[in-house]
Amino acid sequence: MKKIFNILLLAVFTLSVFTACEKDDDSNPVLKEPTTFSLNLPPYAANNIYDLKNAKTVELTCSQPDYGFPAATTYSVQVALNSEFTEKTEESEANYTELTTTYSTAKMDVVASELNTAIIELWTAQNEGADFPTTPISVFIRLKATITDSDRGVCISNVIELLKVLGNASTDKLEAPQTMFLVGSMLDTEWTIWKPMVQVSGLDGQFWRLIYFTAGDEFKFGTKEKEYIGSDDTRLTITDKAESGVIGTNSGNITVKNAGWYVVFIKAAVKGSDYTFTMTFYPGEVYLFGATNGGTWDYNDTWKFTAPDNKDGSFVSPAMTASGEARICVKTDVDWWRTEFTLCNGEIFYRENNPVNDSWGKDVGPEYSIQGAAGKTIRLNFTAGTGELK
Repeated sequence: MKKIFNILLLAVFTLSVFTACEKDDDSNPVLKEPTTFSLNLPPYAANNIYDLKNAKTVELTCSQPDYGFPAATTYSVQVALNSEFTEKTEESEANYTELTTTYSTAKMDVVASELNTAIIELWTAQNEGADFPTTPISVFIRLKATITDSDRGVCISNVIELLKVLGNASTDKLEAPQTMFLVGSMLDTEWTIWKPMVQVSGLDGQFWRLIYFTAGDEFKFGTKEKEYIGSDDTRLTITDKAESGVIGTNSGNITVKNAGWYVVFIKAAVKGSDYTFTMTFYPGEVYLFGATNGGTWDYNDTWKFTAPDNKDGSFVSPAMTASGEARICVKTDVDWWRTEFTLCNGEIFYRENNPVNDSWGKDVGPEYSIQGAAGKTIRLNFTAGTGELK
């Protein structure tokens, strides 16, 4: 009888365990797939004129979709000139535009210039090129939500109407910036040095610079000197591909947590009457290409320079194996020659938009050509902007 009682007790305990495992609680959340969520109508939407020419942002707020548990959510803004949003079919295009910039919180400062561009393009496409109205029009907006870094939890909000939107159809086209500067504690403690960035060869509005950061260095940038663009600027997106720990601070400064050499790469894109900026941190890696390494023309770690552990040290190339012209670049996600440089009279000379079709010596001048030989190395001091062949 005692054995039977023990068996029954074990069965009851096992059943309770299975029941607990199926329970939807904080340790075992079950994803719900909501079909919609609430986009709020701004309280001043009925009487306020949204002047997109002079505004920087348009504020939107929403409730988070009910996923059954708190989840990081990415919001995209969709814009139409009609309350009925229609999808693309084989016969026709969608009647709305989804803005490029996305948002990670339920309070969004939508970039006004990007919204303006979308409205102008929609109007032009739907009105056979007719002039854009000079008086306010109605614009319809909805949001698309997705669980961040996944394809789950996709749902669409309700549609709201902004009654009075004044767009800017100016024909004055903003051009990509021709210069970009860095300023911050990695250059001098007083933030008085504005260091020019290097143009990416053949790509308008893109710039790079190899810089040494000590732990905790802070900086900003600008398309011109004394234009302080930082992490609090809604036009800026920062991506870290170097484990630098680059983050924003409450002051708006961009902070680098981990010391080291990094390639700071900034892309400025024209969005209506303003720019958006994408900043990417890459590891500070320099490579030797071409004849002097035996003919290797890709990022082969055998031909990667040794990096110094401080800002005043020199990058040192592996010993060359053959004679010929040395070609050098930093590693990013663009073609190697777009971030190429050489030495001229002992100073680092960046390719930028200089035409180098066959060689530095032939296309730019013999003084710009590093003529290597077996056993030779190249030393580069990026802080001083100098180098030598030894």
